[in-house]
Amino acid sequence: MRRFRSSSSLLCKLAVVAFMGGASAAHAAPPTLKDAVEAAWSRQPEARALHARLDEAAAKRGAASSLFPGAPSIGLSQRTDRFNQDRGEREIEAEIAVPLWMPGTRNAAQRLAAAETTQLDAKTLAARLKIAGEVREAYWQARFAQNDRDVALRKVSETGVLLEDVARRFKAGDLARADLNQAQVAERLARAMAAEAEARALRSQRLFTALTGLAQVPETGEALPDAGQVSSPHPLLAASNTAVEVGQARLAQASAERRDAPEVALGFVRERPAGGDGYDKSVRFAVRIPLATQARNAPRVTAANAELIEAQAALSLEHERLLAESDAAKSEFEQAKAIETLAQERFQLASETQGLYAKAFKLGELDLPTRLRSENDRFEAELALTRARLEVGRAISKLNQALGLIP
Repeated sequence: MRRFRSSSSLLCKLAVVAFMGGASAAHAAPPTLKDAVEAAWSRQPEARALHARLDEAAAKRGAASSLFPGAPSIGLSQRTDRFNQDRGEREIEAEIAVPLWMPGTRNAAQRLAAAETTQLDAKTLAARLKIAGEVREAYWQARFAQNDRDVALRKVSETGVLLEDVARRFKAGDLARADLNQAQVAERLARAMAAEAEARALRSQRLFTALTGLAQVPETGEALPDAGQVSSPHPLLAASNTAVEVGQARLAQASAERRDAPEVALGFVRERPAGGDGYDKSVRFAVRIPLATQARNAPRVTAANAELIEAQAALSLEHERLLAESDAAKSEFEQAKAIETLAQERFQLASETQGLYAKAFKLGELDLPTRLRSENDRFEAELALTRARLEVGRAISKLNQALGLIP
């Protein structure tokens, strides 16, 4: 019975350890590119002020739907002859004035508020796409730098092995001192290149961290977009469209509000004609209608019209630019795939040649300079191949960015 209990306790402990280990592994999982974009967006001023902007848009919609276009006002006045004739004449008046919507102005204000809310959503999505583009570029810069560092470190390892072989054969009298010097030069050069690559990788890593706040660069990139993933319309085009809608709504509002809001006033008057008389009470009703003048209306209408024309021109240019950018991104992707195929063939040929020269060098049938040249050729071919593969991934990211897709 004790043995059963002890075994059960041990199993429970092992289960807890396994669970904690699995949770730790899941917690330590490398971030994805989507995680990096989300982290970078959360650090942006636009994201931190988004809730306040939404509250502002809601407040504008509420103001456009209110009963009055402005706040009511209260007035209080008093009239007396104490400082001149002093016959005891007194008058006290309290007034409340309320502005009124002119026909069509309330609908125009509501349309403008709704258009500005839609524009806020479109601008937010466009800002997220812009941040996604910055994260993509920083990510691929880091991946390229890491790749160059990794290839350079392999080069250091290979030249170190070759140097040991040359030093051993030099001690045995099979190779000359000049061969040993050449091997040492090649090894020092590889170490210097690796140090430079390490510095570039560290710099790109820190720039990526400064942008996203993540200490680790994602290990995988993006996949080619499906036909159903392509957003319609493009976020940048949607932002330009909403700018045109806001311009149209603002022009309509400026055209509808030809004059300031009229006011209806209700006053309560308490007056005494002369000293010793009783106070009389009365109610006063007044209407105040401002006049429409060219000096007031022309600047507003012309400014709204200019803003609308500018937004329409920007929309046309943005549409052409996005078409050109997507076409260029598709072409770059096809070119990157073709270059990757050529780089793969080059690497295979260089690796085969390097292997043959390495065997010939061991058998003493080849001199060291030729062997070093074959090593350099294979190193350059490997570097070109790894960079070509990364270029394909970066071309996919550029295509996704051009199509308006956010990870």
